[in-house]
Amino acid sequence: MMKKIILLILCLLPATLFAQSATDYFHIAANYYVNANKKNAQEVITEGIKKFPNDQKLKNLASKIEELPDPEDDQNQQNQQNQDNQDQQDQDQQQKDQKKDEQQQQISREDAQRLLDAIAQEEKELQEKLQKKELVGNRPKIEKNW
Repeated sequence: MMKKIILLILCLLPATLFAQSATDYFHIAANYYVNANKKNAQEVITEGIKKFPNDQKLKNLASKIEELPDPEDDQNQQNQQNQDNQDQQDQDQQQKDQKKDEQQQQISREDAQRLLDAIAQEEKELQEKLQKKELVGNRPKIEKNW
């Protein structure tokens, strides 16, 4: 598609240089207009109106060409839309990250509670062992005479 456009431009460019009648300018500018090439269409039609200021067809086409949207406006609109999409994606990612952080904090609290419970259990078992040793250690030693 791009090759066709470039070929069309290259074919029409010499024609603009050698256009001699208002009809020639009209056809060349009309081709640009049909292909939504506002910049080139304006250049050709402006040159044609300079040479043929009273030609109504050129003036009519010039008003039609003015109605075409500017490529820069389309680009600006596309850029704004892309920026809006990027902002939304950033916001979504930030929300996901925040939820992930909250989940990690919740998991960390649960892990901490489990660790505290495990430590408490170990301490309880250790206390029980110590009490048993003390009980065993307080018994009088009985010597056996066998």
